[in-house]
Amino acid sequence: MSKPLRWQFKVCLLGDGFVGKTSIRRKYLGSVFKTNYIPTLGVDFANKTMEVDDEGVLLVIWDIAGQPMFQSLRRRYYEGCAGMILVYSVVDRDSFDNASRWLVEAHGYLEKLPPLIIAGNKIDLRQSFPEEEVVTYEEGRAFSQRFSEKLGTPAVFIETSALTGENINDAFDALARMMIGKDGRPIVVDFGPEAAPGKATAVPGVSAVAGNEQTIPLPKSGSQTSDFVQEAEIGLSMTELVSLKNQLKVAETDLAETVTNLEKKLLNLKNTIHVKRIMYEHLKKQILETRQDWSDAYDEYVETDKRRESEIGQKRKEVENLRKKIERIEGSIGQQIRNLDLDQ
Repeated sequence: MSKPLRWQFKVCLLGDGFVGKTSIRRKYLGSVFKTNYIPTLGVDFANKTMEVDDEGVLLVIWDIAGQPMFQSLRRRYYEGCAGMILVYSVVDRDSFDNASRWLVEAHGYLEKLPPLIIAGNKIDLRQSFPEEEVVTYEEGRAFSQRFSEKLGTPAVFIETSALTGENINDAFDALARMMIGKDGRPIVVDFGPEAAPGKATAVPGVSAVAGNEQTIPLPKSGSQTSDFVQEAEIGLSMTELVSLKNQLKVAETDLAETVTNLEKKLLNLKNTIHVKRIMYEHLKKQILETRQDWSDAYDEYVETDKRRESEIGQKRKEVENLRKKIERIEGSIGQQIRNLDLDQ
């Protein structure tokens, strides 16, 4: 039985293309991996329920495309981000060199960077590349420490392998603990189109423990009921009480699971609405730009059509004048030739 949800967090996966972000997410989600990829926007998200110190935590993991063509849209993807995992490949030094650019970009879009995991991925390939081409553990750790101090955000460095699964769960577990905070208070647990930056809201949970003990009325001491009858009534009442407590426990468990499932569904729909809104705004902008291009092209067409007759007429006159000039020259040459024949 899954634990009732206590926290909800949006996690952004950042980094260049082909460093293994999607593979990391697929490995972490396992058999529950379900894509919500929007190819026209370069974004994908999926849910994962985990437990931290016996409390249910729901992570909504956004896989943000690293291709330059989506750069103008990425600002919207950072909205409501509670934690980040920046991924580079230890066998691709360019992706490591670009890691700082990703942090600078995120810092520019957010007032303050959330907790951060910096993951050097593909360590299973390190032995297959020349030593001078790979990024060492020491380089990655030094980079993480430097930017954690510079940007004022908690950061953990870890090396991973999406192929073998090494340290994948540890990375998400460490991030979840940082997002919850040492004092048990969340940093950000709500996000989406209406979420305010930094707003913290716990998911309503349902306790699986029964409430106050029920007091069973007993007959007064002066009652004429025999002790045997009293004991029988007490026994029946106790049996009923135990049965009701068991029913209550089952009902509370069922309620908790219902709340959890509905929270997951609502959160998924909230993310879908958020992404569709981004898509709508992006398409609206494209439509406006296309409409302007269309208008400019039509105006140019009308202007060109107006100039066509005059320009074509002018060119026709030039052609006609050249033809007449050629005819005159040809006539003159012919006359000169005929005159030469007469002289002979």
